[in-house]
Parts: sequence; C-alpha cells; structure tokens
Amino acid sequence: MSTTRTSLIERARDLRDPAAWGEFDQLYRPLLIRYARRRGLTGDEADDVAQQCLQVVVERIADFRRRKSFRGWLRRIVDHKVSHHIAHNHQARRRDTAMLDGAASTELTPQELWERHWMQTHLLYCLAGVRDDFAAHTIRAFEMYVFEERSVAEICEALGMTANQVYVAKNRIMKRLRERYAALMESLYGGDA
Repeated sequence: MSTTRTSLIERARDLRDPAAWGEFDQLYRPLLIRYARRRGLTGDEADDVAQQCLQVVVERIADFRRRKSFRGWLRRIVDHKVSHHIAHNHQARRRDTAMLDGAASTELTPQELWERHWMQTHLLYCLAGVRDDFAAHTIRAFEMYVFEERSVAEICEALGMTANQVYVAKNRIMKRLRERYAALMESLYGGDA
C-alpha cells in the first residue's frame, strides 16, 4: 500500500505508473472475480469479466473525476459486464458456487452483494497487513467467526479455544482493522470511497 497522500485513483490515472496499476490490480481483481462468481459465473467466466472491467477502468479512469463515488462507478462497470455476459451466454444457468461468506447469491440484490464484497475485499486487504501482529490461531478464529460465520462453539472445538478467547480475538483484530480500514480509505480515495 502506498504511504503517500496521493490516492491510488489519482496514481492510476498515470498509465505509465506500473506500481499503481499493480496495486490497483492486486486490490480490485479479486473483488471483481468474487462478485462475478456470486452473480453466477464460473471461475473462468469471472476471470474474463474481471479482465474486461479492468480494461474499461484503464480506458475511462481519466473521466472518473466527474463521478461521485468510485465504489459506485466500479460496481456499474462490473454489473454491466456480468449482465452482458449472462445475456449473451446461450447456456446461462444457475450454478452452485463456493461463497466466501456462505450466503446464497439469490438472497441479495446485486447492490447488496457488491457492498458486501467491497467491504470484504478491503477488510481482507487490511487483514493481510496485520496478520503478522497476531498469533495464527487468533487470526484463524477471526476468519472463522467473521468471514465463515461459524458458531463460537464450532470454533472453540476446532481450535481448542474458549468462547471468551474467540470473542477477544475477534474484538482485538476488529479494532486494528477499523484503524487500518480508515487509513486505507484515506490513502486510496482521500476518505471518500
């Protein structure tokens, strides 16, 4: 993550800055792929859609200044690409996909799904930055509780922890992630995602 005050969006406007595009790709490609998978695409289809979305971003990033929200702008791009893919796929069908959060995609609107994946992507990015600050079992308990939505009893049994230890792990990591998330939003978007 960049330590400068220049936002990633501003840096990405310079197509000659491979470091900015590398950081941009590292952060947003997984979000685009997960979102497309949740909308019913296969892994290969989701990869293709993510690549198409990133190509659109490259072509249109200079126009972004007039947009209100980068999050909304990127969601509109991926929604359009996913919808276009589904509409032009003659064998479009409902597919069972592995979900990061376990919820069925039909339970959420595309906007709710996007918001969930937006938040998860940025939290996972932040979690990678604090992973070495915590014991492996503490991180695993957090992941099981927050991302896998497993019960405390199940986590205790799997990791040999008490319920109190699971709650403490979750709270300690969430506190650190909130700090990191705020700093990330400021760094990437100047505070306005």
